[in-house]
Amino acid sequence: MKDSINNLERFIQTEKEYFKQLNTDIDWDNNVWDVSNLLFHRGKDNLFNFTSFSKLIKSVCPNDTNLKVDSISNKYINFIKAIVSNVYRNKKIGYVAIRNYMIECKRIYILLLTKNQSQVNELTRIHFDELVDLLKENKYKNLYDAATNLQSIAKIIDEFELTPYPICFKHNLTSNHRFHEVKTIKEIEENKRIGEEKLPSYEAIKAYAICTNNPINDNEEILLRTIDLLIAMGQRGNEVTVLPLDCWVEKELIDKNGKVITDAHNKPIVKTGIRYYAEKLFKSRVHWLAEQDIQFAKRAYDRLVILTKEVREVAKWQENNPDRLWDLSPDLLIDDDDLMNYFHFKSIINLQSFTKNLKIPVQFISKSYKREKYFDQGRFKNYRKNQLYLVRNIENALLAKKNDHIVLKELVNGQWKTILKTSETLSISFDGAFRFNLRTNLSKLFPQRTTIIDINNALGSKLYESIFERRNLTEADGSKIKMTSHQPRHWRNTLYELAGMSNVQQALALGRKNLNQNAAYQHTNVKEKTEFHRDFISFNSIVDKVNYLHNGVRNKNILGSITDTYHYLKEKEDLNKAEDFLKTHAMAIHITPFGGCTHDFSQTPCVKHLQCWNNCSHLHRTNIPGETERIQEQLDQSLKVLEKMKSDSDEYGSDKWIIDLEIKIANLEKAVKMNPIDKPVQVSPNGIQMTIPLDFKSKSSV
Repeated sequence: MKDSINNLERFIQTEKEYFKQLNTDIDWDNNVWDVSNLLFHRGKDNLFNFTSFSKLIKSVCPNDTNLKVDSISNKYINFIKAIVSNVYRNKKIGYVAIRNYMIECKRIYILLLTKNQSQVNELTRIHFDELVDLLKENKYKNLYDAATNLQSIAKIIDEFELTPYPICFKHNLTSNHRFHEVKTIKEIEENKRIGEEKLPSYEAIKAYAICTNNPINDNEEILLRTIDLLIAMGQRGNEVTVLPLDCWVEKELIDKNGKVITDAHNKPIVKTGIRYYAEKLFKSRVHWLAEQDIQFAKRAYDRLVILTKEVREVAKWQENNPDRLWDLSPDLLIDDDDLMNYFHFKSIINLQSFTKNLKIPVQFISKSYKREKYFDQGRFKNYRKNQLYLVRNIENALLAKKNDHIVLKELVNGQWKTILKTSETLSISFDGAFRFNLRTNLSKLFPQRTTIIDINNALGSKLYESIFERRNLTEADGSKIKMTSHQPRHWRNTLYELAGMSNVQQALALGRKNLNQNAAYQHTNVKEKTEFHRDFISFNSIVDKVNYLHNGVRNKNILGSITDTYHYLKEKEDLNKAEDFLKTHAMAIHITPFGGCTHDFSQTPCVKHLQCWNNCSHLHRTNIPGETERIQEQLDQSLKVLEKMKSDSDEYGSDKWIIDLEIKIANLEKAVKMNPIDKPVQVSPNGIQMTIPLDFKSKSSV
């Protein structure tokens, strides 16, 4: 027992010393840490409160109404802080993830209290098992994540021997995430979209179109135009809410010689985009807009610039005067009527209650007014008196509520550098602008940026009246429309997939570094996923196969010399000659283990004797499953053969075989590096052409 107590003290002291070396200006002994200089978080909450337990009691023991966490021991608080420090040091995770570890440590303490215990060295595996069972019984939403965090905490306790006996806790839960589910093809409906709950419904999209084209007031329009940009870009919500004011980008297209490319009317062709700060791998990037999105996004941008002009001026003044709240002399007297221009309460009476609660002294009362036409349960209010206040007193009472106006910052050489301020942000508003159904005022002294919470509230949060409820718009079954800020991203990525964009193009369009993440956003059904492969492989007849080839050549979905010749004839001669050529020279397509071949074996045998990897121009990489794996297998076998030939073969002429094999290996390596795309592509575009284009043939002397 003594050893575990000493180990705990040593563990806390070690983490305390490490934490001091971080130079974060956080006092270890404070029970509330402001971690904004340690863990940058785009949300408003940057505090770790180690003594706040009230909200967590219900998740552990909802029926125990008498349980109170009043006097938590300093040693356990230090244990939580040490866990936070250790997790920050070793796991390199963000604000929310580390906060969740702190929450689980608090839940452990609540469970200890129910057993009249309070010390870390009293913990056993039974506590961890019981806590998971309680969370499961109380239908805790993120059960798997909580159990995994508890498992990590138990591992730290065992590593530093903080209990007399090892806890050895491992949960047996499986994630309820759809990627962890294994279903057979028979269990999956062919027309059911995989992960369709992450997509907005048809009714929701239609309802949003009604809302965005009919804003109720300027405040709601700020919110709607921000959501417009979210839909137009398909970016993450926290990237759209911090778009800079100068985010609109227009750039003339330039050719390889540095000359501006013009259209048929000799006007420069301009590509349009929106500059944003990527949430992951923080960097300034440009999202280039598709042509159909430009007008929609431009309206949103232009309106936001106009709608936020007043709030931007207030924010800029406060940024230049950090110790002041407004541009009024501190010694000025201001009465209720003037103050109402800054605090838009429904009534002077509400304003006077507000100043009274803040304990702002009244300098004197000027005169009495006639009774206000303000109803309270059908009765008139009494006479009110016009009160006067000193500006300095109001400012002192409210200054602590003012934001620091730092929207984005970056850690450079150990120092935080401000990247974006409130006045430089596109989507901003006054405090209270979006609380439409609550009895709260609009305060024109507190400019702030639009947050992801504001967007989610507008799209269907339980806390606030949504833009849909305000207009009595519902789902097809009459239920409430609920969207999230991330659904437009899933929706746009699914549209990209259905349109045939490659994984590389999808990742670039959505600002994604890891191509593997595309699959999480492609909510197609089984039929849509296999349609292209079915068309490519399964032909009912020779006619179907030839028609597939001809359509591929016409639409440039199949690349090669046949396609080049067809379009050359179509441009230089006429369509009839191009079609005649197609019917004469494009009568076959064959699927090989490595791709598609368009050589017609009925006319001549393969000159390369089926050695497709010797620069055959007919060989194409396709998008059929298993193709890359088969090429890689062929490459591995060829490398082994080459190594054996070089070491064992001394026969005359063996060098010719080695050279031939090296050429094949080079082409195999090139083919492996090619990203399989939706359109077949030539492996050797400059290879040997078995069908020579007409424009390359020499003229006959006959």
